[in-house]
Amino acid sequence: MKINLRYTLSLLSFAILQSTAQTANNIHNTQIQITEEQLDNFYYGNDEYRLTIVGDTGIEKETKEVMKLKEFDALLHLGDYDYRCLPDDYFVNILGPNRKYEFMGVVGNHDTEDQCNADEAKRYVANIYGEMTSRSNLGLQCQFSSSKFMWVCVHDNVRIIGLTPDIRGADSREAQLAFLKKHLSEATEDWKICSWHYYDRYYHTGRYQSPYNLVSGEGESFYDYCKQHGAIIMSAHDHVYARTRVMSQFSKPVIDKYDGAEGGKVVQIRNGATLNLLNGVGGNYIYIEQGEEMNYKHWQKKYARGENEVNRKKFGGLFCTFNYKGNNKKAYCELLRLNDKNPVFDSFFIYRNEDPSTIHYDDIDVQFREEKLKAYIAANNIVDTIYSNQNTNFDTPIGNYPMDENNDGEMMNTSNNNDYITDSNFGNNQNNGNNTKSNNGFNEQYKNGNKSSSSGSKLLLGGTLFSAVVIVGGIFLLHKNKNKLINHNKISKYNDVGPLSITVPDRGTSYRNNLHQNSYNSSENSY
Repeated sequence: MKINLRYTLSLLSFAILQSTAQTANNIHNTQIQITEEQLDNFYYGNDEYRLTIVGDTGIEKETKEVMKLKEFDALLHLGDYDYRCLPDDYFVNILGPNRKYEFMGVVGNHDTEDQCNADEAKRYVANIYGEMTSRSNLGLQCQFSSSKFMWVCVHDNVRIIGLTPDIRGADSREAQLAFLKKHLSEATEDWKICSWHYYDRYYHTGRYQSPYNLVSGEGESFYDYCKQHGAIIMSAHDHVYARTRVMSQFSKPVIDKYDGAEGGKVVQIRNGATLNLLNGVGGNYIYIEQGEEMNYKHWQKKYARGENEVNRKKFGGLFCTFNYKGNNKKAYCELLRLNDKNPVFDSFFIYRNEDPSTIHYDDIDVQFREEKLKAYIAANNIVDTIYSNQNTNFDTPIGNYPMDENNDGEMMNTSNNNDYITDSNFGNNQNNGNNTKSNNGFNEQYKNGNKSSSSGSKLLLGGTLFSAVVIVGGIFLLHKNKNKLINHNKISKYNDVGPLSITVPDRGTSYRNNLHQNSYNSSENSY
């Protein structure tokens, strides 16, 4: 049997290319659905820093129970460790020798010579300093004044300053204000916190009827200096919980014009506006509220002993997560209580928003989400045809995540209420190391995803071999039939019967559906 080799190879090559192009196009158009849950679980941005704030705890059984309400990375104590002048008890029995969290603390009035003798007062200061310089605090970078009554600590992008104005035996108020100015003026961190035990005249709820500024005195306002730098103010002494609205002035209370978002559930701070959080319900006797102080208009949320002493045993702690879900401009705080069927008394988000006149707090979330999506795609080497291929069209919108409609590398927001993102085919799972960490769940997903690509490749190879077999078989049958025709008519020479026509089976919709179902991230299997 004589075969025209050039003609046969040309036809074979053409069929292979056609089969390859069709199968590759089917694989290429297989869509990956990245769900909100997957993106939320993908690590990106700054490490969260979970800070618990307590004050006026004493050494009660409830003191420890409050600390079990939620996991945390660091504890900030606002003073009054006990009320019996036993300077070692809190540090031995509450903190213990094997704590797994960082500790910071300021001195309260019950920890000084106002209530205790000189040696006991010195012991409180020594214990606080000892805990803050222990191995458990290796994640903190702290500086102390020579007296040890003042300190500043930094963890990642969080700076916390501890002061003791009006505390007997501590540095002068002038020295403390200078310390505050030095360590706030040089701060570059996203989050800054000013902490002390006492309060100024407008920032308590009336248990002690005092018209004096215990922190600032008659001079420059400590509160307003912290406000100028957008530092959150933490205080205690009044055994209640009280959160102010966002204030643009503290010396004479002025509520910020951008306060009140979501009924106080959203707080926006910046250089020039911040809030004060007072928490003295950490474990020792909750106070009543009274007088004009309890009715100040700048209170957002308050919590005291209550009518008929309904809250007398509902001690609590303030639990704040900075860099919430990796976003260095967002935090989440909640006041959790013991002995209540609803432990959450107060909860709110804090946004660091330097220009609320032009930037909505939602924009901060959207921008972070867009950056996170880019990092997710890069970390997993996803070949994203939505961004890179003008000729690829998808029926499924990308939701509230960015789409490059102009193919210019710039992302565009197209919607606000989709629960997944649709992307196209992807390659191997590798981390590019740019501010991201690998996640085992996602690695496993993309291992399975690569199996999907492998399945597509196998189908591609199988389709190609199938086409080749059909072509060779057709040629063989053609020549066999031709020989029969020659023998039957006893023709000694081959007559041309026209051009060779070979039909490759149409895989059509069923083939594409089967291929789509084999993909790990098909619409039925996405989660």
